[in-house]
Amino acid sequence: MTKRLVAAAGAALMAAVSVTLLASPQATLILRNGDRVRGELVDLGGGGFTIRVSGIEQSIPTNDVAVISFTGTNFPAGEINKAHEGRPFVAMRNGDLVAGRLIDIGGDNPLRLTVRTPGGNEEYSSNDVARIYFARWEGMPAASGSAGGSGGGQANLEQGGAGMSVPANQCWTNTGINVGRGQSVIFNGSGEIQLSGDANDVAGVTGSKTGRFAASAPIPSVPAGALIGRVGQGQPFGIGDQRGPLGMPGAGQLFVGINDDNCGDNRGEFRVQITAGRDRR
Repeated sequence: MTKRLVAAAGAALMAAVSVTLLASPQATLILRNGDRVRGELVDLGGGGFTIRVSGIEQSIPTNDVAVISFTGTNFPAGEINKAHEGRPFVAMRNGDLVAGRLIDIGGDNPLRLTVRTPGGNEEYSSNDVARIYFARWEGMPAASGSAGGSGGGQANLEQGGAGMSVPANQCWTNTGINVGRGQSVIFNGSGEIQLSGDANDVAGVTGSKTGRFAASAPIPSVPAGALIGRVGQGQPFGIGDQRGPLGMPGAGQLFVGINDDNCGDNRGEFRVQITAGRDRR
């Protein structure tokens, strides 16, 4: 009898572990009226989205949803600017923005997300997606002033003038700014982030407070966690606490990011003001 009880208990434990492993990823749904629902995103069907909140499944009509976020609700200025255009798109964790609308959800964890893009249907893992935008919502942040192109020295600021958010848990953030090769850009970064579950593993914009490096980071020769940048898919460059103008190494969309080999377990954010000089192309 004892052996049968132990076996039954073991089977129950394995089942519980299996359920835990298969649990759908946590997501925050921001509705068009500004309400927020956080839970496990389960499915997308004819009736809308199914989300499990405290173990209870809820159905939310598709047309009521403005944003699905897998990485919290710190919205980079570049994404907010694009969201104000009112067209659906997907923001990847590497900073890329993909035009298209989510049409299906499959799998468990990670989810398999099918997006209808101008070039046809594409599938993405929820591990690679930061946010999915459908529409504007009540109370969304105001669009920031864009800089670059033929502009003349505007600063990319969010409300309050503190600069745009650079979330630590995604390696690249699209600023929404287009720059030209050789154009001068001034970065004014601030803040501290946590680089792992170790509360002492902290970095400022110049990098790790302990001086450690990450061999697989975008710039291995720069301390882990430092504020860095890139233009398009070009080679990354260091930013740190420099206050002087930096000449852009190429033309295209400007990204800022975290010099780390695994951004998913990071916490916090940097703030950075970006002032682009006139493009003299």
